[in-house]
Amino acid sequence: MTTVIEQVAPPRPMPAAALHGWQVAVVRPADAAALHGLFAACSEDTVGRRFFGRLRAFPADYLAHVLAGRAEVHDAVVAYGADRARLVGLASLALPPGSPVAELGVLVGDAWQRQGVGRAMLDLLLARARDRGVLRVSAAVLPGRSALLGALGRHLPAEHLAYSADGPSGVYKLDRT
Repeated sequence: MTTVIEQVAPPRPMPAAALHGWQVAVVRPADAAALHGLFAACSEDTVGRRFFGRLRAFPADYLAHVLAGRAEVHDAVVAYGADRARLVGLASLALPPGSPVAELGVLVGDAWQRQGVGRAMLDLLLARARDRGVLRVSAAVLPGRSALLGALGRHLPAEHLAYSADGPSGVYKLDRT
């Protein structure tokens, strides 16, 4: 008698999004109300870290560019749970006219921080940037808040790192993977 031993492949790890019940997608104009809700759900500290100051709402020009849907100028992605009407995060890359470097901004609602939301949004946003031929990404943070730069440095080679009175900043190369 022959015994057959069936080898079963180990289960693939589930993406963080599936584990936490949220999804990541390109922002769309219909997300305007949900973006205002995300902003309102963020603490003053979270908003201050993202926009370097106290704000009561998204800056109008910023929001208009994000919602315009022109990825070559200002690309943006959102993270959400079962209902897209309740966003948990926004990440964007702005490419100022004539600049060779896209500027990164990430906002994650307080309750969703440190759960992989930012990383998942960055994965999609950077993949889209690579597809458009973006070669460099910059990020600036407030003093003592260098977690974003550390995360970028773990996944992208740093081209230039600096520290000024305004805080640390970095320029990172997008690889072609």
